[in-house]
Amino acid sequence: MIQSFKKIFFIFTFIVSLSVLIPACKVQQSKVNYAAGRKLLLRDEGLSQLCYINLAKPDENWYMPVPAGRDIQLVGAGRVLIGTATGYEEREIKNGKKVAELTSFAGTQTARRLRNGNTLLAGANWQDKTGIVLTEVKATGKVVGLVAFPGFSYVRCIRQTVSGNYLVTADDIVFEGDASGKIVWQAKATGLAKPHIWQSLRLANGQTVVSGGYAKNLQIFDADGKQVKVITGPADVNPNFFAGFQILKNGNYVVGNWQGHGPKFGASGTQILEYDVNGKLVWSWKQDPTKFSSLQGVIVLDGLDTDMLHVEDKRGVLMPVIK
Repeated sequence: MIQSFKKIFFIFTFIVSLSVLIPACKVQQSKVNYAAGRKLLLRDEGLSQLCYINLAKPDENWYMPVPAGRDIQLVGAGRVLIGTATGYEEREIKNGKKVAELTSFAGTQTARRLRNGNTLLAGANWQDKTGIVLTEVKATGKVVGLVAFPGFSYVRCIRQTVSGNYLVTADDIVFEGDASGKIVWQAKATGLAKPHIWQSLRLANGQTVVSGGYAKNLQIFDADGKQVKVITGPADVNPNFFAGFQILKNGNYVVGNWQGHGPKFGASGTQILEYDVNGKLVWSWKQDPTKFSSLQGVIVLDGLDTDMLHVEDKRGVLMPVIK
């Protein structure tokens, strides 16, 4: 009798324990799903549109036609800057409305707001110079700086390092150049002869992360220009062209997986991918094919103050510029 009671008591205790553990597991899983409420700014090259996506509140989403161009950046006052073929535009993050523009620099390939408040425009064989040309302009369009890097004919996104140098992507070469036009570091991307590499960021350990374009990956190089890591895949996300990317505060990489020119790629691939520092895919976002075609740029807004200009710090992480 006593043994039967002990057995029943043990079973009861076990069931009660399970009833406590199961909800706890559910709570833990919900914490792991940290991206459920993410807010994203996206640049869709295929449909030439700028988009705001709130995963928790989709009624706040908007989709705004914009000119063709490259790059996307928080520039403060609730605005986002996009590069255009003639300079840049600034749009309100709350609704996509255009509030400022510069249109006097035809041939612009990309635009980036600098820490000093000026804007850096980039082009190739441009502004009466040969090679890759970086032009620093004020909001009025006045040119206050210009530097050329001869020997290159292709340029995509530019990033300024904390030392004031420039990281430049030039098809299969990423290089660091100073304000005098001297190249102080460079590396060669692997995978294809002309991968059209897109963007690069410097890490605190001296390594440089590059989105490899048609190489379909992120490539990481050490201070000597040696490739030390490649991040890509898996196959089911259909890696096609790794474009604009952001390094999060936890060190993860969020990258746009562009699928092709034109309006018919919305159902192709998974176009926003997040990898951890070891190269594991830890989160992804599958675009609505009725709303998107081919995503080229991404900013994860969570934790960022949209009233502040943001540039990358020594870790490659977006941080507000405090004046």
